[in-house]
Amino acid sequence: MKRTLSLTLTLVLCLSLIPLTAAAYGNQWIQMTKSNFDPNEEIVVTVSGITAQMVADDAYVSIYEKGAPHTEYMEWYRPEQGTTQLTFTAPVQSGDYEMRLYRQDYTYRAEDLVTSVPFTVGKVAKVGTIALDKTAYTAFEKINVSVSGITAQMVTSKAFVGIYEKGAKHDEYSDWGRPEQGSSILTFTAPNKNGAYEMRLYSTDYSYTDESFVMSVPFTVTGATVCSPWAVPEIEKAVGMGLIPDSLKNADYTKPITRAEFAAVAVKLYENLTGKKAVPVSPNPFTDTNDPEVLKAYNLGITNGTSATTFTPGGILNRQEAATMLTRVVKAAYIQGWTLATDSQYTLTFTMPAKFNDDAKISAWAKPSVYFMVANNIIKGMGGNNFAPQNTTSAEIAVGYANNTREQALAIAVRIVENLKDKPLNYN
Repeated sequence: MKRTLSLTLTLVLCLSLIPLTAAAYGNQWIQMTKSNFDPNEEIVVTVSGITAQMVADDAYVSIYEKGAPHTEYMEWYRPEQGTTQLTFTAPVQSGDYEMRLYRQDYTYRAEDLVTSVPFTVGKVAKVGTIALDKTAYTAFEKINVSVSGITAQMVTSKAFVGIYEKGAKHDEYSDWGRPEQGSSILTFTAPNKNGAYEMRLYSTDYSYTDESFVMSVPFTVTGATVCSPWAVPEIEKAVGMGLIPDSLKNADYTKPITRAEFAAVAVKLYENLTGKKAVPVSPNPFTDTNDPEVLKAYNLGITNGTSATTFTPGGILNRQEAATMLTRVVKAAYIQGWTLATDSQYTLTFTMPAKFNDDAKISAWAKPSVYFMVANNIIKGMGGNNFAPQNTTSAEIAVGYANNTREQALAIAVRIVENLKDKPLNYN
């Protein structure tokens, strides 16, 4: 009798020393690796004792807030017969939770609850700092944010840095980015709206509360420009690509673009495509301008004068002229030996798109450029499948129907960079 008892105790002790392969917290039905998790941390749950009948009845395991009604489940999965492992993601909000097993689905009754295991989600430590490279910016200017002290827990919890108007609510950000663990630099674009702002650091995403707010740094924005809502992302891209010349910085982008302004945009586009700096022609052939950007564009063959000695810098460009000039930029950048004088020797090849309803109003010299731009998704019509190439009536002239605006010119330049840069140019 003593030998039997001794053998039994020895066997129990030996079994108790065998490590659990999947979990060490829970009960005979549900076991987890621990009882406290970080927000968004992976939770591995080992579920045992599942019968064939429970599988047939759609048994499930789910996360619930502590004490929540049976119907208010969060993430859930169905276990297999016998023993299986399920992987969950810890809730973002810190607090008390339960991992529950129900023998069947759809009824949500207390009698169908098999077991529950409590666990907690800890608060994310509110640490880390942010610093700006300066305190005042102009609209669309780049803002460099130095972020340091970010913990692995904050990265897991999707910590973020965001731009807010001063005093805005936690969820009223205008731009945001996620820092890396340790130290990193995030780059934002200053809003196109004058006023006082804050760059804020939050320890976790989705909660948008004082609990996750870490710190903020104030800054101001001035020099906001006027542009159409559709043009805001295009102008931001133009700034990033270096396509906006000094003559158009802080301008009203809804206004028609002049010949001199357009020449400056064309030069910026050429320099972006080629990585080369344009130089002005010398001597200056014009008597009505000494604008270096005009002289650079003329030297590249992108534009010519309105006469042998005049450029008419304040003249307004129409849409077909803009398409033609920017097509010349592409040719100058990618066709070796091309010049304005030899332009007729080079024919761009592309799949011809459907003609515009007002195709007859497009000048013959402009059609190849217009349809080249359309074929490459760079320019589009103005509605009703019309291109509006030029003002042909006194009424159109009065309202500037076919005038090319500053924001349209910049949008075209941006799309040329996006769609054509460093790509083969087909021509004969």
